Amino acid sequence: MVTIAQLRAVLAILHIDPVEIVEPDSTGLRGPDSERSLLVGLLYHALGGEMRQVLATATTADEVARAAAMSARQAPYANACVQAGVDARRLRDRIEALAAETTVDPAPILLDAAARSADATETLLALSRNPGDGDAESRWRQALDDLGQAYHLINDEYVERTNATTAPLP
Repeated sequence: MVTIAQLRAVLAILHIDPVEIVEPDSTGLRGPDSERSLLVGLLYHALGGEMRQVLATATTADEVARAAAMSARQAPYANACVQAGVDARRLRDRIEALAAETTVDPAPILLDAAARSADATETLLALSRNPGDGDAESRWRQALDDLGQAYHLINDEYVERTNATTAPLP
């Protein structure tokens, strides 16, 4: 397990000051687990940005993506299902941030559909880790509801756009 001091050291090497990004008292989070999570999140964000930049500028993007995926598989401590659940939660949070910033149609509708899909993904991954959970039935229903709502949002938007572009002019 990586310690808070190690995380702070890595962030310092990368010239990332957590205090400049997030005021410690403004988060409302307390305790070492919250601080550790915050520092890991900052590091994850920085490294994810680096990975996106490498993928965007690589001449052989497919090869680079495969290499990144292989390196993730090699980590003996990684649980792919747990990681995918965390990624789904981060994706949902990022989609919410994008939706809050976007005012152009149909982005909010499509982002809402994507967020619902990410929620369903997170729920299904949690169910795959523990299918005998006492609350499994309601979680299945929630995942199916989220997927259904995402489908309807996208379908309704598609139908509306199609009808708007193919309708005869008055």
